[in-house]
Amino acid sequence: MNTDLLQKWAEVLDYALQHATGQGSRTGFRWLEDAFNEYFQAHEEAVENGTCASFGGQSFSQHNRDVLAEKICLELGHHVGGQHLIDEDQEDRLKASLKEITETSQRSRGIRR
Repeated sequence: MNTDLLQKWAEVLDYALQHATGQGSRTGFRWLEDAFNEYFQAHEEAVENGTCASFGGQSFSQHNRDVLAEKICLELGHHVGGQHLIDEDQEDRLKASLKEITETSQRSRGIRR
């Protein structure tokens, strides 16, 4: 994975953590939404360029957006392999926000077509 993509991933996790815990200077929904969408765009472009592994679905698909959202929760949560940085209530809040982000982005893309 390239350096820019790794930096974007770190930013997504940082904003997701701040959003879930309510601690930090970037706790708002918009910070998380922008970071999520920027990472997703960069990741899918890297997949199409052959420099990154796919999330398993067609490039830029709803499936891939959903997988990314779940990957964020798994990384921060109390799951096997997770960093244990958020508790169950915080994870529920994060999941609800990520669901809104993935659904809103899907609707927005449909409107532009």
